[in-house]
Amino acid sequence: MRVLSFIVIFLGVILISGTFSSSSFADVISPRLQAQLNFTPDQVVCNEGLVKLIKKTTGDASCVKPNTAERLAELGWSNPLSENKVEEISAKKLKKGEPAGTIKTIATLKQSTKIIKGTMTTGITGYAYVFDACADSKAVRTPEIFVESDSETKSVKLGSMLKANSCYTSSVIVKAADPASISATLLNKGGISEKISSLESQITNLKERITAAKQKIPLDGEPNPENLSSITSLKKDLKSLQDQLRRYLMVLYVPPSKTTDIVIPKSTTGKPLEGMSVNLVSVTESVAKLESTNPDFKRYNVVFEACTGKEPVRLPIITIVSDSTSTTVKLIDRIVPDSCQVGVAKINALDPASITPKIDTNSQVSDVIANVEKQIDELQTKLSAEKKSLNTLTSKKLDAAGEEQATEIVQNIEKLRLDLLENRAKLYGLLLTV
Repeated sequence: MRVLSFIVIFLGVILISGTFSSSSFADVISPRLQAQLNFTPDQVVCNEGLVKLIKKTTGDASCVKPNTAERLAELGWSNPLSENKVEEISAKKLKKGEPAGTIKTIATLKQSTKIIKGTMTTGITGYAYVFDACADSKAVRTPEIFVESDSETKSVKLGSMLKANSCYTSSVIVKAADPASISATLLNKGGISEKISSLESQITNLKERITAAKQKIPLDGEPNPENLSSITSLKKDLKSLQDQLRRYLMVLYVPPSKTTDIVIPKSTTGKPLEGMSVNLVSVTESVAKLESTNPDFKRYNVVFEACTGKEPVRLPIITIVSDSTSTTVKLIDRIVPDSCQVGVAKINALDPASITPKIDTNSQVSDVIANVEKQIDELQTKLSAEKKSLNTLTSKKLDAAGEEQATEIVQNIEKLRLDLLENRAKLYGLLLTV
């Protein structure tokens, strides 16, 4: 597959004031913003508790409440509800959606003595609100915190998974006239987390089945055509599930309350990845009937082996060429250093001796992905260090200097958290383009 060109994503989440009664504070960004990510209506992900409908006249996707979905279908706004959609609506009506955890206040520190000028904001100042987000018996994959006071509401995405029966210390700057009015709620009710966990489980299962099937391919002699067809089918299913998972994660990690450009880098072409090699294992004629206007063409099963050097390779892309066509094969996610991965493909050819596997020059996308992953690791390390410092400070009674230091750390945490979210969104967006 070819890596798509630059995708520049203009993203923003509009937050409104008041109590939490709107889906504006949601786990995922809106269908409109997902469309800006080039998601098709079928690919759009809805927030927990909402139902996706496709508008009949425009083909656009909308996320609505279950009762609204039924009414819109009755009015002909969307196509009639399928049996699966009716079951989905019924399940969402019954599900209560209890929170997946709790918020424990650690400290509320005055950010500044400066009074914000203006009739409506007199007496309002900023506070560094420090809290523990604690999960119940299930992990919360993309925890989001709704923070409100008598003067402001905020949505805070933590950027890291909240493990079951554990707490995650974080903080946010929030305006308030009365600091006692500041409170927080863990928004993620667990449904999205369950969906992600289910996709990951299915992906792991498919990878194990593909690995088992590849182990049956002989390194000499003819491979079983049925086994090769099974691998091809399993890889298609795997790609579909991986794309679903990456779309979920991308729209979940987009930072709220910030309009930003997230640029998905274009991989550069040039020399193949250093230290990587690819070898042809076998070429056998396929039993499948070839539909072609040229009677001399034949369909062939190709087995090859891609190997790394001292460095790991992310999403290696191999191009199989023949005397009449070419096809690309994306191998599974990652090849660890000094190891090999077997791949299979089908290709048309006049002469089977012309079939050759090559490392695609677009495989350099591996370097781009590795750089983004490195940035994510560095940001997580910095964020952990800042949180540790904040924990140390807030564990004791603070004087004025200590409060000032703590609020500075909170500001650093907010910036690091946004940078982490952006890089996570960039990573999954990049993976989707391959």
